[in-house]
Formats: sequence, C-alpha cells, structure tokens
Amino acid sequence: MNVLVTGISGLGREKIFQNLDKNVKFYDLGQKIVEKAKSRGLFYSERNILRANHPTLAALRAAAIEQIVNECHKHKSENPLAIISSHAVFMLLDGFREGLELMDLEALAPDMIITLIDGPQYIHDRLREHPGDYFHLTVESIVRWQEFEVFFSEHLAKHLHIRHYVVPINQPETFLGLLNPNHPKVVYASYPMTHLDKKFLPHIRDFVELLKQHYIVFDPAAIESSHNIKEYYTAADHRAIANHTIVRDLDWFIRINAEMVIAYWPTIVFSSGMNDELRYAYDLGKETILVTERPTDNRLPLLSPFTTYKSKMFWSAKDLEDYLKLPTRLQQAYSIIQDEILDIIRLQDLLTDSISKIEFINRSLYLCEYKMPVNEFKPIETEISKLANKIFEIWEPLFVVKTKAES
Repeated sequence: MNVLVTGISGLGREKIFQNLDKNVKFYDLGQKIVEKAKSRGLFYSERNILRANHPTLAALRAAAIEQIVNECHKHKSENPLAIISSHAVFMLLDGFREGLELMDLEALAPDMIITLIDGPQYIHDRLREHPGDYFHLTVESIVRWQEFEVFFSEHLAKHLHIRHYVVPINQPETFLGLLNPNHPKVVYASYPMTHLDKKFLPHIRDFVELLKQHYIVFDPAAIESSHNIKEYYTAADHRAIANHTIVRDLDWFIRINAEMVIAYWPTIVFSSGMNDELRYAYDLGKETILVTERPTDNRLPLLSPFTTYKSKMFWSAKDLEDYLKLPTRLQQAYSIIQDEILDIIRLQDLLTDSISKIEFINRSLYLCEYKMPVNEFKPIETEISKLANKIFEIWEPLFVVKTKAES
C-alpha cells in the first residue's frame, strides 16, 4: 500500500514519522527533488528550490517521483507499506505554487492520502526558524495555506477515488492506526470545552481513552486554539484562528474523517460546539451518540428534544462501555431494552402500578422479537433475558419497584 502524506511547511512532521515500523519505506519528495537538482549540477537547495521556474521544477519533481515509484516496486515484497511525504501546494511571496500535479499523483498512485495539520500559531513559530523563504507569513496567511492544503489534497483524493484523512501532528497513534487497512471505525470525540468546570477534565480524558480502546479517535484537544497566543498577533490573526477552529472540527474532523460522532456530556452545561457537531454529523447521515452521566437524585434530567432527537443516548460512560463490550449481535437488543426502561422510568409517575423485574424481562423479550428480524432475534433469544436483567438492576435505584412478591 502506498500512502501519500501531505501538509504545509513548519509542521515538524518528522516526529510523526519517527515511530514508523522498520518495514515501512519512507520517502521525502522534497528531499528527493533537491537531490535530483544537485546531481545535475543545479544550484538549488532546500532554501531556494522554489525559485526554480515551473518547467524546471516540474521536470525535477517528475524525475524524483519516477525514482520513488521504481524503488517502491523493487522493494514491495519486503516493504508492503510505503509513505511518500510531500506538499500539495506552497504559499510564496508571489502567490501559490503546486506541490503536486495530477500527472504526479497518477504516477504515485497512492491508496490513501493523509494531510497532517497543526495549530497555526505553532506553525508560525517553526517557520520563523525555517531555512526557506517563509518568514514573511502571518498567522492569518498560515491558516489560509493550511486550509488550501487540505482542500487541494481532498480533491486529489477524489480524483483517484481514494480515502482522505486530516490528522493532527499531535495524534501519532491515530496516524499509525490509519495505516492499518483493517482499522476500526473512525470516531470524532465531542465534548464541552469553553464552559466546562475544570474538575470534569479528568472525566473527559478517561472517556476519550475509553473510545480509543474500540475506535480510531479524533480528539479536538489535540489542537488547542486558545494556547500559545502571542501579544503581537493582529486582529486578523485572532479572527483567522477562531474561524479555523470551526473549519477544522466540522469540515475536516467530522465531514472528511469521521464515520461516527460520540459526544460526552459529563454534566449538563451549555456547549454550542458539541450541539453543532452532533447536528452537523446527523445532517451528514453519520451515526451519532450522546453520553451523559446517570443522575444521582433518582430522577432523569429533563433534556430538550432538540438535544436528544439526533443521537442515540447513553446515561453513563459505563453504559457505553458495557454496550461496546457486547457482541455485535446483542447491541441492537441492548438499545431496544434501554429505550424501554427509560420510557418506563419517565412515565412511572403517571402509571397506577409499577413494574417488576420479571415483567420487565418478559416485556424485553416481546419487544426484541417484535422489533428485530427473525434471523437476528432467534440466535440471541436465550441471551436477552440475562441482558434485560442486567439493565434492570443498573436502573433499579430510579424505579418504583413492586413490593409484592415476584412469583
């Protein structure tokens, strides 16, 4: 498998490549281009290679790509995975210049494209020490360059009908996970940030770690836009960083990357970001889950239907963990039984009688038989009673349970 990794200058991308398996073949296209120039006696280096005119640079790039392709074919049996690192576009003093053309892409024939990103303020710091002519870039310019890098990389992937991902440089485990062709589902972790009391941050971190046990996870905290802000940033820089956060989380992490969005609400607190992320994913047809923590006051919290309609609900991180540990064949039954017990709890004040454990187990069996296809229900019929019993016991503190003997 060949993977094309794009990204702008100043990412410090070498730190994400240092953990590659020794059997992975790695190629830096920019470095290969400079080597080709030097081998032909041209006075180009990493610092000034982009001064070359278009035909010269295109010829050098084509020669470098031909060498990479030949080496990939030659070592394919011993190095089944090859990574080619390149820019999709460059931002220069006199405008943009392509890092790849369509004919270059077709020659490389990657199976996947991954675009690496980082916070624009961190990129700005690194570019001030870069040997190339990039010191002129403002933070706002870096935002635009990074957004165009992702935009063009996505179009390159669409041209070849291959998968494209956008990965923060600070999530090397996510990058490495995507290199596995049989990787699990890709999930975006959503949660309150701005208004959340800091005492809940350990709960957030534990929840993200729980998700990582089952999925490849994109975590918005991997790029924290409010950190590393300098006093000399302009108003345009600040606006660009704020707007970039929305583009990154909604358009890249959710639209491009995620198959699923799982939101965690450790306490009921205002979070326009989490709500917008769930709605955006829902409108894109992606699976959405909202997890909050089971109440301790024996009452279900009153949640707006505008919050709950777009997501499958879980009432604690432990509930989600139990669900994820179930065999796939039992997960639909779990959802049916969980929805039923929540309806009973909500309505129990209006009912003239409560429900016993045995009655609930029987009702769960009837509902699963009614709502599931026969070929899915029959193999798990004997397991549903145990599942219903477990769910009932979890929610028992919120039940007005019958006092008469269950017989």
